[in-house]
Amino acid sequence: ASLQQAFQQAQRGVDAINASSDFRFDTYVKASNTNNNAWFGSALALSGNTVVIGAPGEASSATGINGNQKDTSAPNSGAVYVFVRDATGWSQQAYIKASNTDAGDLFGRFGSSSVALDGDTLVVGSPAEASSARGVNGDQTDNSAPYAGAVYVFVRNGTTWSQQAYIKASNTDS
Repeated sequence: ASLQQAFQQAQRGVDAINASSDFRFDTYVKASNTNNNAWFGSALALSGNTVVIGAPGEASSATGINGNQKDTSAPNSGAVYVFVRDATGWSQQAYIKASNTDAGDLFGRFGSSSVALDGDTLVVGSPAEASSARGVNGDQTDNSAPYAGAVYVFVRNGTTWSQQAYIKASNTDS
């Protein structure tokens, strides 16, 4: 199909949605530590009544779950925010950072492939993370491989999130 045909097909889909009364504005959410250039909303994942929102430009040097959001000493380290919906609406459940936060890591970076959520399992990419570790749960403190990247796996038990794994390529080179 040509680009024009693809556009026309997409427009027909939009028109069908606009004609439907099934869609309505639900709520407006913001990061709990709103700052300039955080890029909140640049990555999204939805599963059931949970949405995860990436903010790769977020600047806190906090690590792990629900750390100090007021510290802005690590520009572009990134964060993800977990919101849940119940009978009263949406609320923030967690503020999640990499376990080895560094400036420039871009945790929760742009695009749908940067955050994935399936039930109680969350996967977050950090494409600029710099450890030369290899495999699963290696040495996170080594920053000798700029832009090597990493993936972090988190799990939720009830309302509590925890990091399950830190994953690197098997051929990370410094």
